[in-house]
Amino acid sequence: MTGHQKLKPLVIGRSKNPRCFKGAKSLDVDYDFNKKSWMTSEICEKWDQKLDKRMIAECRKIALVFDNCPAHPKEIRQKLKNVTVFYFTPNTTSKLQPMDKG
Repeated sequence: MTGHQKLKPLVIGRSKNPRCFKGAKSLDVDYDFNKKSWMTSEICEKWDQKLDKRMIAECRKIALVFDNCPAHPKEIRQKLKNVTVFYFTPNTTSKLQPMDKG
């Protein structure tokens, strides 16, 4: 309830070193990049493994819920120890996520 367990948001941009970050000593976000600024399976897997390492260090187990986007790799389940991954069934994202209802 104090907010000390909040995760930094993941921001995906186009540039490896954006000009807007020039001179910044630290960021309050996790930053990654690719050509189209889209989530890819590589970025997702790297972020999931980082989260799992954090949960191992904190001796916690958590559940992570993904929609059925192709960028969310199914094989990541076997690689994670303290994070259990669940996936929405196909065609339910728009019913379960309010922002997808239009």
